[in-house]
Amino acid sequence: MVPNSTADALGLHAPTVRGLLIEAVRSRHGRFAEAHQISGSRYGMGFGSQWRDLLDDAHEALTGRGFRSYKLDPAGYKLPVVNDCLVYLWRVPETVDAVASFASSPTKRSGFSAQPLDPMLFDPALLAGPVPVEAAGEETELERVVREVGDTMPLVLVMIQSSPHQLQSIEWAIAELNHTTGEVELRGHETIWEPELATADAASFVESFDSGIPVAPAVELQKQEATQPDA
Repeated sequence: MVPNSTADALGLHAPTVRGLLIEAVRSRHGRFAEAHQISGSRYGMGFGSQWRDLLDDAHEALTGRGFRSYKLDPAGYKLPVVNDCLVYLWRVPETVDAVASFASSPTKRSGFSAQPLDPMLFDPALLAGPVPVEAAGEETELERVVREVGDTMPLVLVMIQSSPHQLQSIEWAIAELNHTTGEVELRGHETIWEPELATADAASFVESFDSGIPVAPAVELQKQEATQPDA
C-alpha cells in the first residue's frame, strides 16, 4: 500500500530526516553557487552538475545516523532507506514535464521496483527448539513467495528548485510510477523549506494605507545664511 504522505511513510523519523536533508541541500547549493560565481561562467551547466553530489550527501547524512543503504542498478547509485522507504534527492530541471518524466532512465525506474531489505531481526521462534524438517521447508518456501510478490519500497522524492543565484525551495512527496503511461505522479506533495523574505520584518513595522488619513511630515523652514563673495 502506497503511503498518502511523506510523514506517513517515514513515520517517527520524518522530523530528523527533514532536518538532515535541508542541511545537506543548503550546504551543497552554497558551495556550487560560490564556485559558479568565482568561475564567472555565463552558463549554468556546471552548477547543474551537483545532482550526483546531492545523492551522495543525502546518503552520507542519513547512513551516518544509522539508516540503511540500497544500491540502484544498473548505475549503482546508493540511496538511504528510512522506515523501508527509499529517499532520492533530485534537482528539478527547468522543463514543464520534469516530474512526469522523472523515470526516464533505467536506474530511476528501478527505484520503483526495489524490494524491502531483509529486516535482520532476531527470530523468537529460535527459542522453541529445533524445527521439524517438513515445517522448515514449508516456512522457507513461504518466505520465498512473500519476498517475490511482496510490496516494493515507497520512493520519497526530495525535489530541489534552485538557480546559481538562489535556492528557491525544497519539496518532498511520495513518487508513484504509472506503468501504463510511464509517467511519475506525486502523492502528499509539500514544501519543507523556502527562503525567508529579507523584507518581511521591515514590512511588519510599516503602517497600512488601507484606512485612516495619511499625515504629512512636518517641514520646518530654515533661515538661509548669507554667503560671502569670493575674495
